[in-house]
Amino acid sequence: MTGHAPLAVRRFTLAAVLIPAALTALAVVIQLIALPHVPDPIALHWGADGEPNGFGAPWLSIVLTVVVGFGIPLLIALSALAGLRRGDRGATYRLLGATALFVATLMVVLGTWTFVAQVGLTSGADAPSVIVALLVAFAAAVGAGILGWFLQPDEPYRPTRLAEQAAIELMDAERAAWLQRTQIARAGAIVLGAALALLVAMTLITLRGGAPAEAVVILIIATLVLAGLIATTLAFHVRVDASGLTVNSVVGIPRVHVPLGDIARVEAVDVNPMGEFGGWGLRWAPGGGFGVVLRSGPAIRVHRRNGKTFTVTVEDAATGAALLGALSTRTAV
Repeated sequence: MTGHAPLAVRRFTLAAVLIPAALTALAVVIQLIALPHVPDPIALHWGADGEPNGFGAPWLSIVLTVVVGFGIPLLIALSALAGLRRGDRGATYRLLGATALFVATLMVVLGTWTFVAQVGLTSGADAPSVIVALLVAFAAAVGAGILGWFLQPDEPYRPTRLAEQAAIELMDAERAAWLQRTQIARAGAIVLGAALALLVAMTLITLRGGAPAEAVVILIIATLVLAGLIATTLAFHVRVDASGLTVNSVVGIPRVHVPLGDIARVEAVDVNPMGEFGGWGLRWAPGGGFGVVLRSGPAIRVHRRNGKTFTVTVEDAATGAALLGALSTRTAV
């Protein structure tokens, strides 16, 4: 990162990448120093009562510290840095940077505390309760998250409306339709794929560590759900015709339909997925309504008569919005 990078980029990188990397490296060094002095297997999982109930090889704790302590912050950084470098801004970016630091701190403090607490024990079953470690780790993580938030400058998101295109005029009996296909941007696909890979890795580590069956089942279910969500939100067909606006996944579901009679106003806008919606896919944002947000750039935004809004990112959004507006106006007459 050069000194010429904007302040928001530099501070986000500090909060989401550099500090988590330093904390994780320190945690790994401490655990490696303690490694010869802990039992094998060690306690890796604790029950609701705070007592150990899952055990595994000591190296699994070190791997998990790296995967969670640095892997998740890095994943968060990958999802945001491209937009920040492009000039996107907003509170979402500050929240992501703070969240990355929160996660890293929680993992390294909790993982290192429970690891070092087992030094000198003959069995992992003798590991002390995790409750104190969990409370300290959470308090430290909250403090780190607050620090990560205030490290970054407050630069609000400013939505951009696309230049007006000539209105489309339709005769009373004239029929028209507009069709497009939109798919998730490469950056979004990489982030979602990395998130799935990270979840698979955590599941395998948990399984290898001998965690209770319910914990493994929960992770497997979460992995399958994420895989399903990715498969159903990679690409959508967008259609504007006499029935209104229809947006449906290429696999059939999910499907969103806005009838012409429900439309109060239509506009073509420029969307920043991270700054406005907090990410890609099926999204909801306070003040921004619901959206199928797969990439940065042009989008059709429909303001419904009930006050709600729906946004779909798609190429040639100005044409689609103009036709939808014309059809809606003709229906209202």
